[in-house]
Amino acid sequence: MAVRYISAFVLAVALIVVAPAADADSHLDKSQAFIRDLADRAVENLTNKEFTTEEQRLKFQELFREGFAVDGIARFVAGRYWRRASKSEREEYLVLFEDVVVNIWSDRLFSQYNGQQFDILGARDDTPANSQELVAVVESRIQTTPHTSVKVEWRVASLGELTKIVDVKVEGRSLAKTQQDEFTGFASKNGRRFSAIIEELRRRRDG
Repeated sequence: MAVRYISAFVLAVALIVVAPAADADSHLDKSQAFIRDLADRAVENLTNKEFTTEEQRLKFQELFREGFAVDGIARFVAGRYWRRASKSEREEYLVLFEDVVVNIWSDRLFSQYNGQQFDILGARDDTPANSQELVAVVESRIQTTPHTSVKVEWRVASLGELTKIVDVKVEGRSLAKTQQDEFTGFASKNGRRFSAIIEELRRRRDG
């Protein structure tokens, strides 16, 4: 499955009630506002000196659940191995995925944040043909030094009132695809077993 089609996959998984689609002319503004709000709250948690590291992690996990299509991303990352998994394996994997990947993604997105400027640069439409949902790529920049910045692109899918982040690219590299390559690599090297992914996630969680 190509990265550009993650959105259709994850919203089909996440959506419970389909509401009328948002107006195409407004979904770019809506997506930018969604990212701005989520980023502002993440930064607020990171810069709050009253929070312990564990409290910051838990609060980011709450934001991750709220803002990201977690189950859909998890299934995409598992790739073809998801279809081979038993019900109990899938249930454990989804729990482990959130416990582990929220830390991986938060580290890659915000661990180096120390008050740098975060700017939304704009958004472009990337809705697939014949898609019921609207997809926007929100471009942003984190200024790491006065002369250095990191480009972050947020892939946001909307269907009615439901809006979720379905992938993030940091300097052009998809976190979802990177994670998929990494996790399915474990399975391929260990007898093509879905359980190998679970074992690796357990190791990372408990390590």
